[in-house]
Amino acid sequence: MPPRTYPPAETLHLQPIQCACTALKRAARIVGRAYDAGLASAGVTVTQYAILANIQRYAPIPQMRLATHLGLERTTLYRTVESLGNRGWLTAAPTGEGVTKVLALTPAGAQVLARARRAWAQVQQEFEHTFGATRWGTFLTTLGEIQAYFEGDLEAEPPASAPHSRESRHPRGTRRWQEAS
Repeated sequence: MPPRTYPPAETLHLQPIQCACTALKRAARIVGRAYDAGLASAGVTVTQYAILANIQRYAPIPQMRLATHLGLERTTLYRTVESLGNRGWLTAAPTGEGVTKVLALTPAGAQVLARARRAWAQVQQEFEHTFGATRWGTFLTTLGEIQAYFEGDLEAEPPASAPHSRESRHPRGTRRWQEAS
């Protein structure tokens, strides 16, 4: 039997992705690579940047609270915190309550963050400029709605973009905002 031949990959017509999860993950990977490339000159990844920036903003902050805030798996956060601590960029101090630790930046971490913030700002400004302030605001609102929907955040307020919304309960037990009828 002769070997089977396949058409060249570039000739395949692929349909747009319809799965919300796959489409969001794909977009997140692509955007993440762009931010990682922009932050490379500062010596950090976008995940490391987010951790450092939020530690500075909320220090001292418990590790678990930071993981929840950033939507990171605990193991991902712990590994990254350990790496950043080994570089001398942050401290993880026990609170005396079990294994709970609180995180704070060191002066060296603050310097790295300052360099990284400039690099991040360039990528962020390009992103916002490309899509415009209105679309950017709508995008952030939509992301917030998606997160609240899947987290089942029953304490969340309806998004600002939907001031005349009424609340309905989704079968998953989560809140969902709909336009008033």
